[in-house]
Amino acid sequence: MGITKLLGPRFQTAWAPQAAEAAAAAAQNRDGEASLPAVPPARRFTSIEDKLVIAGRSVYYGALLYLGYVSSDLWLVVVMQALGAAYLLHLLMVRLWAVRPPAFLATVGALTLFTPLSAFAGLLMPDVFAPLIILAVATLSVYWARLGRADRVALAVIMTFGLISHPSHLALAVALLLPVCAARMVSRKARRLSIAGLSLAVACVAAGFAAEWVFFKAVTVAIGQPPLRMPHPMARLIDMGPGTAFLQASCPGSGYAACAYVGNFPTPWVDFIFSADPSKGAFTLADAETKRRIAGEQFPFLLDVVRFDPLTVARGLSADLLRQLVMFRVDILGYRNDALRYGARLPPETFKTLLQSRAADKSNPWDRNLSFATHVSVFAALLIALGLAVSLPQRRIPLAAQAGSAWSDFTLFTSLVVAGVVCNALVCASLASPFDRFQARVIWLLPFLALGALAIVLDTTARSRRSIAALQTADALAART
Repeated sequence: MGITKLLGPRFQTAWAPQAAEAAAAAAQNRDGEASLPAVPPARRFTSIEDKLVIAGRSVYYGALLYLGYVSSDLWLVVVMQALGAAYLLHLLMVRLWAVRPPAFLATVGALTLFTPLSAFAGLLMPDVFAPLIILAVATLSVYWARLGRADRVALAVIMTFGLISHPSHLALAVALLLPVCAARMVSRKARRLSIAGLSLAVACVAAGFAAEWVFFKAVTVAIGQPPLRMPHPMARLIDMGPGTAFLQASCPGSGYAACAYVGNFPTPWVDFIFSADPSKGAFTLADAETKRRIAGEQFPFLLDVVRFDPLTVARGLSADLLRQLVMFRVDILGYRNDALRYGARLPPETFKTLLQSRAADKSNPWDRNLSFATHVSVFAALLIALGLAVSLPQRRIPLAAQAGSAWSDFTLFTSLVVAGVVCNALVCASLASPFDRFQARVIWLLPFLALGALAIVLDTTARSRRSIAALQTADALAART
């Protein structure tokens, strides 16, 4: 929609809301189909007529999707996402950790087949960038001195685009960088982190906030109203319970717009925001002015609820953080109900293709099988980490594997990545609610670290044994002479 408004109607695609609705109406008139109902304007998240634009989806990632659609029927997006992940894995394993190419290819193959990496690389959503941001921060911080200018630029580009692709990525980067920068100042071990690398990562975050500001300013100038933030904090607290209890105790006197829907609460956060069911929803049901009120009231609401019941809020957030850490089931296919819900927003031919695909069927075993493989991979990663933790101090593995700064750098890198996985759970559980997809997008980092550590130890051990054998051979030859 933004590109059409900026460059004119000749750049409009079938995915623009006006085009999709017109095509849907034509399809209904032609075929008599009732499966593509028009969405009432008051229920749209984005309506230029109502001066309503939601900031929950990135215009910058949308521009990438637009380019992918007009150039390659969206395959360009998949290729770029896969190449970004492949570049980072190759940079780390082959060039920085000196892992042999066969071990690198085996690791990438295992991650592709047995973790959600390939699923998110092929998903037309920015989730794949969350783990890449974590890897970029850790790589810039630990390996700055070993990176060339081209790699530093590439990491900055990947990180910056990931940050502007979704607001949760900015929150993730801030949640990771704040404690890392603090540790850099007070911990002797953390002082090995590069100030230049951390500075570049912070600059990328600043660029992400600047891009957000540009978007807000452009929307305000274009339609006369700033874009609205999705009311995730309000939905989160209502779902948790304290928000519902506060509204039930204070409405209508508190004056919150959500009081109009208090009879629907408690309700899951997804239903609060997205459901058009009159017995479950709130935000989607509201007209444009009420949407603006709900979005504008969410942070005062957060403070009121925390004052109302701080212990329950703290307990709920702590419990949800722990739940989110272990929730990483793959749940991408079986989307038939979602497709029906959003059918009016899709081009009719695309809508039909989605429904006819085997991927739409809930009985498709792909999600279930990949979820099982992911859980096995994470469990195996924990076993590998435990085995290395026990073996290395007891010197069952040659000390050559620990020699120099390489292993020390790797352990520091691992600490940052694991911290990033925890920060992802913290951000998602706090702003939304525990949801499998949120943690599944980053969980493949744990098997990656375990396989990387195993490859480093095995390669170093093999080199050590070859060196010892060469010395023994040289000593034997010297003795004979």
